[in-house]
Amino acid sequence: MRGPGAVFPAWLRAIGAAAFAPAVAVALALLGAPLPARALGPHEVALLVNEAAPGSAELAAAWARLRGVPAANVVRVSVPPGTNGAPPVAITKEDFVSRVWEPARAQLAAAGVAPHILAWVYSSGFPARVSDTPATLARAGTSDLSIAGATFLRARWPEDAAASVERAGYVSPLFAGPAGAGGAVRPSEALDQSRNALFDAMPLPAAMLAWTGPRGQTPEQALAALERAAAADATSPAGAFFIRLRPGDPRSDAREWEFAEAAEALRARGAAVEVSTNAPAEALGPLDGYLDGARSVDPLPALAPGAFADHFTSFAAAFDQPTQMKATAWIGAGAAFTAGTVAEPYARWEKFPAAAIFARRLDGLCALEALYASVRSPLQLLPLGDPLSAPWAPRLAPRIDGLPAGGVAAAALVLRAVPPEGAPPTGVRYDWFVDGRPAGRGATLVWNAPSLSPGIHEVRLVARVPQPSGVRLQGFARAEVEVAGDLLP
Repeated sequence: MRGPGAVFPAWLRAIGAAAFAPAVAVALALLGAPLPARALGPHEVALLVNEAAPGSAELAAAWARLRGVPAANVVRVSVPPGTNGAPPVAITKEDFVSRVWEPARAQLAAAGVAPHILAWVYSSGFPARVSDTPATLARAGTSDLSIAGATFLRARWPEDAAASVERAGYVSPLFAGPAGAGGAVRPSEALDQSRNALFDAMPLPAAMLAWTGPRGQTPEQALAALERAAAADATSPAGAFFIRLRPGDPRSDAREWEFAEAAEALRARGAAVEVSTNAPAEALGPLDGYLDGARSVDPLPALAPGAFADHFTSFAAAFDQPTQMKATAWIGAGAAFTAGTVAEPYARWEKFPAAAIFARRLDGLCALEALYASVRSPLQLLPLGDPLSAPWAPRLAPRIDGLPAGGVAAAALVLRAVPPEGAPPTGVRYDWFVDGRPAGRGATLVWNAPSLSPGIHEVRLVARVPQPSGVRLQGFARAEVEVAGDLLP
C-alpha cells in the first residue's frame, strides 16, 4: 500500500485542477447518457473538499463527474494534515465547527443551494473522528463521534454525551427498524420523503468517499472503487446475500435476533440469501451483500460490484488502532459501500447497520439512505465508499424538450419535461435547476436565458417517479446552453 504522500496520476490531477472552473464547452450539448435513477439525487448532496489535503480535490472531481454533482454543490474547506502529511485521524469539535461546519454552511448558502441539500459527502483527506475533548485526540474516547456523526447532528452535541453516544441512547429519526425481534419495520423511503415529514428535526446524513490515510486506500484504489460502484448502478444484480453467524463472538451474538427476519424480507423480494455458521461456498459466486461478526475476516469473500459488507467490529474505522480489520478492506474486496465505528462501541447492535439494509437497497434506496434507515444510533459510525451506489434502482431517463436548435439562447426558452419511459400518467414531480440552483417546478419551465451572464449554463430536469415499493425514485437530464455576450441588455 502506498504511503500517505501518494498522489493521483497526472491525467487525474489535471481534472482536479480545473474540476469546478467555469465550463468551456460546445454551444449546446446534452451531458452524457441518462444516469440511473435513485432516491437521493446528486443535486441534493454537498461535496466537501479539503484544500489542505493532497488528492482531495482530484477524488471529488472524479466522483462529481461520475455522479453529475453540480459545481455549485462543491465546497472547499481547510483542515491541516496530520503526521507526515497524512489526513488527521481526529479533530476537536471546536475545530470541526470552525474549520468544516461553519465554512461549508456559509458557502452552500452563498451558492443558493443550501435549502435542497439533504446529505454531505466528504472527499478524502478529512479526519475520521471528532474528539469530545482535546485529551482524546491521540486515542479515541468512548463519547467521541465520527465526522459523519457530528455532521448528522448538525454540530449540536448532546448534553449527556455518555448516555447519548457511549450507551447509544440517541435514536435517529431516520431509523426505520427493527428495534428488536418481531419489531416494527417501516417502509423504505427516500431522504426527501423523510425531510418532508421531519422538517426542522431532519438530521444531515454524511459519508466519506475514501480513507487514504494510515491503513487506508491509495488514491488509485479509491478512484477505481468509485468507478466500479458507479458502473454497477441499475444492473439489478441477482446474486446472493450472505450472513455469517459466529456463536460465542459478541459481535455476532448481539444481533443474531434480527437475521431470520431480515432473510425472510429478502426472500419475499425474490432474493437469494443464506445464513450460516460456515463461510460462503464458492458456488454462490460473488455476493451482493455480506455481514459477519468478527475481529477480521480471512479469507475475504468474493463481492459483486455494488455490494455492501460489514464485519461489526470495534475498530473498523479507528485507523490509528493497529488491531482488527479495517472497513477499507471491504472496499478493496469490491464492496461499493461499508461502515465502521471510530471509537469503542461495546458490541451495541444499535451502533451498526441492521441486516434490513439489504432489503432497503432492493427497494431502490441508494447506499447512504439504506444505511441510515438501518442504524438506530449512528453517531460513531463512519460510512465509507460511494453513498449514491444504487444497483437495484431502475434507469429513469426524462428528456428536455424545447432546447434551441442552434445552441445559443437568444430569447426566453420554454422548456418542457418529457416523462421517463414507463412512468405512470400521474404522480411524477418535476423540478428544474439552472447552474445547480432551483429554477422552477412543474412540467414546463419558462427560462429567460439572456438575463444570465455570457457563457455556458447547465439546465437540469429532475423527475421524481413513485414506485410500487413506496419509494420515490428520481432520474435527471442535463443540457448546456450558451448565452452569448451580445444578447445582454
